[in-house]
Amino acid sequence: MSYTVTGAGRTACMTGGTLTLTATARAVEGTRILQLSPAEVITRYIIDTLALMTDPDDRADWPLYSTSLPDGDNVKANVGCVFDTTGVSDQRSMNGTWPEHPGIQLRIRARNHKTGYQKIEVVAKALDEVAAASITIGSLEFEIQNVRRTSPIVPLGIEEGKRRVNFTVNFLITIRELTG
Repeated sequence: MSYTVTGAGRTACMTGGTLTLTATARAVEGTRILQLSPAEVITRYIIDTLALMTDPDDRADWPLYSTSLPDGDNVKANVGCVFDTTGVSDQRSMNGTWPEHPGIQLRIRARNHKTGYQKIEVVAKALDEVAAASITIGSLEFEIQNVRRTSPIVPLGIEEGKRRVNFTVNFLITIRELTG
């Protein structure tokens, strides 16, 4: 797509009166749109592959939710959630693609400081080790090429009223869908 702008002023002085702009579409790494969010994929990976937390439907200890952390009498005190956060787009590579690295945040809520810190430390260290891991969710297959921690574990303090502690840690991931 090309645009031609004609006019006076600085543009005219620098270009002889005409400025032509050319816009090209960016090819995104893999060019495939993920059918699940990165948070949903990493949540299933932590539950199904790492087995460090449990599916909320199982009503077992340490349920891990995706994209929303519920609260209420029917939700366990020791719980976690993976959220989608801001990622990073790399500069264009030599083949014309723009690799993207979505961001995720792991949040742990626990009854006490020691329990919460230990849980987030174990899960974060396990994610630090992920390289070229595959996971199948339903009929979809994903490759988690890399998980890179971008923050230390951050204590968020004690929730007012409930006296539970919260911790977060952030990551950038490189992921691609293999199906579709």
